[in-house]
Amino acid sequence: MTKPYCAPAFRRALLTFPRLCTAGVLLSSSAMAENEQSLDDMIVSALRFPTEAGKTTAAVTVLDPEELKERGIYDLTTALNDVPGVISTSTGGQQGAIGGLFIRGTTTAYSQVVVDGMRLSDSTSQLGNFLGTARIDDLSRIEVLRGPQAAVHGGEAVGGVVWLETARGAGEPNGSVRLEGGSFDSFTGYTSANGKTGDVSWFFGGGYDTTANDQPNNDWNQGRTALRVEWQANPDVILGTTIRANDSRYEESMFGSIDHLDGLLATAYADVKFNEVWSARFHTGVYNEAYDSDSSFGNTGTDLQRASVSTDHVFTLNDQHKLLWGAFFENNDYSNTFGTDEEYERYGTYLGWEWSPIERVTTDAVVRWEDYDSYGNEVTWRTGAAWKMPVVETTLRGGIGRAFRTPTLLDLFSTSPFFPGNPNLDAESSIGWDIGLEKEWLKHHYAGVTWFANAIEDQIISPFLIPAMNVPGTTHTEGLETALNGSFLDGEWSYRFAWTVLTMSLKDQPRHSGSASIDWRPTDKWLLGAGGFYLDKRGWGGQRVDDAFVARVYGEYQLTKQVRLTGRLENVFDSHWEYSRFGAPVDAPGFGAFAGVKIDW
Repeated sequence: MTKPYCAPAFRRALLTFPRLCTAGVLLSSSAMAENEQSLDDMIVSALRFPTEAGKTTAAVTVLDPEELKERGIYDLTTALNDVPGVISTSTGGQQGAIGGLFIRGTTTAYSQVVVDGMRLSDSTSQLGNFLGTARIDDLSRIEVLRGPQAAVHGGEAVGGVVWLETARGAGEPNGSVRLEGGSFDSFTGYTSANGKTGDVSWFFGGGYDTTANDQPNNDWNQGRTALRVEWQANPDVILGTTIRANDSRYEESMFGSIDHLDGLLATAYADVKFNEVWSARFHTGVYNEAYDSDSSFGNTGTDLQRASVSTDHVFTLNDQHKLLWGAFFENNDYSNTFGTDEEYERYGTYLGWEWSPIERVTTDAVVRWEDYDSYGNEVTWRTGAAWKMPVVETTLRGGIGRAFRTPTLLDLFSTSPFFPGNPNLDAESSIGWDIGLEKEWLKHHYAGVTWFANAIEDQIISPFLIPAMNVPGTTHTEGLETALNGSFLDGEWSYRFAWTVLTMSLKDQPRHSGSASIDWRPTDKWLLGAGGFYLDKRGWGGQRVDDAFVARVYGEYQLTKQVRLTGRLENVFDSHWEYSRFGAPVDAPGFGAFAGVKIDW
């Protein structure tokens, strides 16, 4: 695109960033953050502060990046398929192509990604670019919060929220190098170092990925880096900063285009405990994403520069009552090659209450107001409850809430003759609910089942050559999600299973989908495992494609204390399957073999 990479709004954000960091320091006097060990039993995404997992009223799954890597899963897209109610895949191409996220029968535009406390996506700047390139080497926490979450996270949180956190340093300084190569001329190199020195903990990592993919003229490569530094200023104050960047190039074979993505995220935060009652977080960040696609048809692309300031507070009045309050301001500068060039602001506030009227019962309620100067204001809400039944030790959990999705700037203001704008569009509005049971037995096995439904009013469609429009009436999504995982024989065997049945969905999604895997640790040095995923027949809004079952096997061997050998076979049975079919089929990769080594120091 011809627009300068660093637009005026982004330059202002860069100038403002250090001032906001200083403000966060001045406002700080105590830490809300928990140490990494205690966070293992906490949920952060549901209310934007650590909450005991058993008291969370929303459906949320926590994925462990270290456990995923042991199974040979290094990309976020594959990892998210472990979550019930979630389909994470590409519909446009192999490794490096724009990704798709389908939570509870909705499509990518109806969910959010939040990284290090900052929202990366909205209706205009969606998740696809990030999902297509994201890796988990530099993450310490992955949470998938399902259902209408706009009261806590704002617009577009209709299907759910993916909450990611850059890794934290801990312990004596240490590091590792991971190398892997294999089919399709694939190679990955990643190195990281972390530790804690005095009151300062730190993590730094960087890597390079490349593959030719299993199609001609379909090369992809990227460089990436991540940093986190935290300072325990005193027992009650934690100050921190994160920086993440990537530079990706993907060769799209169908139209002969070269897609180039540059992404940069920088945040600063202060976790504060003012007293035994009042804890808070102060957060600021800037995010820049530049995407260009060059082909024989010309150049298309988007530029986004975003700066935000937010604060979240919790007041623990007593063992039964907590009050929540938060506010945010966000400035965006967005342009694309379809004639959209807008600077817009978004701001708002929320108020919540968590109440435990009796032991084993937790309820909460949150209401939020926010304003988009490009569209208008919206009020959202959510309420839920969780009850851990005595004797049977089964948790009954449910909630209901209102969410919304605003029209994109392209929908509203585009001057392109192919996608003309319509400034009279209404936002989509939804009411969603869920209810489920979760059971843990013998301390090593877990099962959960949840029924969910969502009713979307004024759904927006963007036809070719005519203005976007609201569809009259109500569009529904609903289904059942099931999860099962655990271990036996003192952890020698472990398993995980997720299955989703969609009775109604957007864009002709698969009625049945699921994933499963099982691991065997015959000795302390060996890990062997097998797994796979299944997608029923589906269309994604195009032509229907056949169902697919894709299997994989993986393993690792601890050669020495510092050296670990890894291997994996993908699409073991060399099944031919298609991501999608929009006129021409988009083929998924066939059989692939990969081997690697990890060296710790």
